[in-house]
Amino acid sequence: MRHFGLDLAWADHNPSGVCVLDAGGTVLEERLLDSDDAIVAWIDAWLDGPAVIAADIPLAVPNESGARACDRAIASDYGGRRAGPHPANRTIFRSRYGRIRGEDLAARLGERGFGDPWSGSDRILMEVYPHPGIVEVFDLPERLLYKKGPLWQRRRGLARLRALLGSLETARPPLRGPHHVIPRTATGRELKRIEDLLDARFCAWTAAAWARGGCRMYGSPGAGHIAVPLHPPGF
Repeated sequence: MRHFGLDLAWADHNPSGVCVLDAGGTVLEERLLDSDDAIVAWIDAWLDGPAVIAADIPLAVPNESGARACDRAIASDYGGRRAGPHPANRTIFRSRYGRIRGEDLAARLGERGFGDPWSGSDRILMEVYPHPGIVEVFDLPERLLYKKGPLWQRRRGLARLRALLGSLETARPPLRGPHHVIPRTATGRELKRIEDLLDARFCAWTAAAWARGGCRMYGSPGAGHIAVPLHPPGF
């Protein structure tokens, strides 16, 4: 079984990180892609049977305004650790991005047999959000600061995230992949590239964790959901 991680940008013009693991938890490939066509073609190239895809983007957004029930539940459990999600609603997506990218991608993957975690399919597409997953799995007091802020802070946060992901090499499920170099002189764009790849790697590991029954599910079919991997890793 293949486990995929997609760190999808909400806006089409921004790159998205993608990662695929083999059944033993080894990174087969990770890279940056832009369009939905490129992402679906990449998945097709690696798809050879049962699979789980964990995507960091809202996949079902039934509410016109406000936040989904799963967003509110995650905020209740993890907001105190600064790991709550951004509210997702149709008005925000349509006004800022012109469409709901996660729903469009879910429809295309549905043509390839992917259903939600309650579908009973041997191909699963589920929504994840790295921040609560990272603080949960690694028992952190609050989210890592690697996405925004001064460059030194982002470099330090990414180095910490890289080390934490490296510690999953002996976990169940394991995660094994190449070491990402974080140059001291890295620009914001270079740091964003590493951020997207590390997030995609964690998403792929979360897909493997879900396949072992190691995730807590927030939400329900059709109403939106978020899967959070559990602490400690070793289900």
